Amino acid sequence: MPESLKLSIVSRYLIREIGLAWLAVTAVLVVVLFVNRLVRYLGEAAAGNLPGDMVLVLMGYKALSYTALVLPGSFFLGVILALGRLNRDSEMAALGACGIGPRELYKALILLLIPLTLLVSWLAFDVQPWAAREGRVAEQTAREAVEVQAIRPGRFLQSSRGDGMIYIEGFSSDGEEMRDVFLSIDGEREQTLIRSERGRIEVDAESGDQILVLKDGYRYDGIPGQSDWRLTSFGRHGARISEGEPPDVSTRRDGMATRELIGASDPREHAELHWRLAMPVMALVLGFIAIPLSRGSPRDGRYGRLLLAVLIYAVYSNGLTVTQGWLEDGALPRQAGLWPAHLLAVGVGLAMLWHQAGGFRRRRRS
Repeated sequence: MPESLKLSIVSRYLIREIGLAWLAVTAVLVVVLFVNRLVRYLGEAAAGNLPGDMVLVLMGYKALSYTALVLPGSFFLGVILALGRLNRDSEMAALGACGIGPRELYKALILLLIPLTLLVSWLAFDVQPWAAREGRVAEQTAREAVEVQAIRPGRFLQSSRGDGMIYIEGFSSDGEEMRDVFLSIDGEREQTLIRSERGRIEVDAESGDQILVLKDGYRYDGIPGQSDWRLTSFGRHGARISEGEPPDVSTRRDGMATRELIGASDPREHAELHWRLAMPVMALVLGFIAIPLSRGSPRDGRYGRLLLAVLIYAVYSNGLTVTQGWLEDGALPRQAGLWPAHLLAVGVGLAMLWHQAGGFRRRRRS
């Protein structure tokens, strides 16, 4: 192995300290996000809108969707915690007294940043869109299953809006289709009676409404007590049984494959591509800022630098979100992408390096 690629004892020590702190911060952030989403899904399961056995499956897809955004921030905070502890315990001063300068520190950081950037790139460009697509399919299937499970053969079930009633004779052998379906819908003036051989519940992708799709049946429309009822036969008929919230347009874009976003003319899709590119760039920029930010004296407080790091990360991530919105609205040219937010963060890091190198003091003397 070339001499330049060999790791010294100090480099291995720094990699271990930073790596352990990074893993600890990542675990905490993942748990916080996991619990926040878990509470929401458990509430929907308790209300009967989701099957209980699908909660963990949906949580898995959501965790994969968040990982690309969590890792750069957790690495940044992990570096601050690890190097901040070394400064407080005077270990960095001892290393400097032994002739070990910033080179070993940057070497250890780069050896961690390279695999981190590759991992975040893979998650942002491939795993996150896949998890978003599969998560929506799983959630839609789960909501359809809940509606089917609520229907019992041989029993009349009133709709959630109270304006209709459904009755089925039984289910198919695979449990996906209903057999011998009777549906009653109360209108403002007329009543509708539908009788079909088969039926199933589907969720409309655009509106989020739950639709009872009936096949091979008859529809009767009229006023109870009168004889002039209209009879219509159909091969396929849809009846809305509940209203849902239309899915956010952005959630459909985040499920698009990255190759579909490249060269897209829609500014929103172009902004989504730059958002994915921002994740690995964010990891590099935060790694660059972490070293000057973590420097301090043993007299500094335990969490002083950490609070500043959280503030920088919050401003940086929110700046990316705001810049993405400007890019979607056309307020920024397409060529700009999200680079203004990245360049601002790099400027903060350069200012800290200049300050620590005595730039401000030299300027005052002159």
